[in-house]
Amino acid sequence: MGNLQADIQQKQKEIEQHQSDVFSLYADLGRSVALVQQISPLPYAAGEYQLFCTQMDAYESAKHSFEQISGYIAQIEDRSRKIKEIEKDIRLLARPFARVYAQLGAIAYEAYGSQTLAEHVAQACFPFFEEHAKRTRKLENLKQSHVGFLGRRLIGLQLDLQRKILPALLAKAGARLVAISCEKDLPLSGRQSLLDELEGLKERRRELSQELELHQSAMAKLQSEEVQSPKARMEERANVMKMEQKAAEKAASSYGKALYETLPESVHSDQIGQKAIQLMDQITLHHKRIKSLQREIKQLENLIQVQELEAQIELENQKIELLRSQIDTCNRQISQIAASIHEKQNRITVLLPPSMVHTDG
Repeated sequence: MGNLQADIQQKQKEIEQHQSDVFSLYADLGRSVALVQQISPLPYAAGEYQLFCTQMDAYESAKHSFEQISGYIAQIEDRSRKIKEIEKDIRLLARPFARVYAQLGAIAYEAYGSQTLAEHVAQACFPFFEEHAKRTRKLENLKQSHVGFLGRRLIGLQLDLQRKILPALLAKAGARLVAISCEKDLPLSGRQSLLDELEGLKERRRELSQELELHQSAMAKLQSEEVQSPKARMEERANVMKMEQKAAEKAASSYGKALYETLPESVHSDQIGQKAIQLMDQITLHHKRIKSLQREIKQLENLIQVQELEAQIELENQKIELLRSQIDTCNRQISQIAASIHEKQNRITVLLPPSMVHTDG
């Protein structure tokens, strides 16, 4: 019996799957014929068709509403991501700029020391180089004139410190010269590649700045249109869209079922399309399989009832046997009691005087 129940459960699952497939096929049939209805109206399942159209309009409206808010959020996130990327790219330009500034500053520092800079360039470099150059020359002179080992050692340490702070001064000076457009006035014989590199960096920064400005302007426009709690509203609209989609699917299936049940057998593909004909054939096959499974389940249920009845009969036969056994026992007990009674009556006869003995009749 356990195997039969398992077979029934398996077939019931198959029926459920077929019914689910039929539901989807009905919906496909409804949608397929609805396309034909828009071109050439059919006199079948008109009420279900109108309900389907109404529900599809509700779904499309909910879908559009969801896509609007999700598109808005996607644009915000995309613009924000691009702005961060561009800002990062601009920050990354700082290192190559600093390297070029330092090289320009080194050229300027060398020329400043040899007093070969143009006057206006020298004036621009004066705040950066004069104190450092003066202190460096002083320390070098002291080192040359100092005879004590310890003193020369201390002066050497001070010179090391001067060398350590020089790169930062060179970069600042180079940046300053570029800021006032004096880099081309440096003695750059054989250093045209340095200017070319600088121009390339400037062009890249201009491009990034323009792109950043465009994205920031677009972001500002989006933020001016910002709705309250956009992500919460997107989730709410997503739920509404799913609900309307489910309702539209149900309406499509109801329309398809009504078509399947009302379209005449003589209907042909010129009227409803070849796809609809194929869908109806598939639905018919599923229905046949469902009926076949239902018959098989009924047969299995009958077998289970037969097994149950046979088990009951067996149990009742056992009861009869038990009762018969009890009857035989009771008969033996009756015979034994009757014999005991007869024996006792005989003894009474023996024990009483003849005058007291009762005789029958």
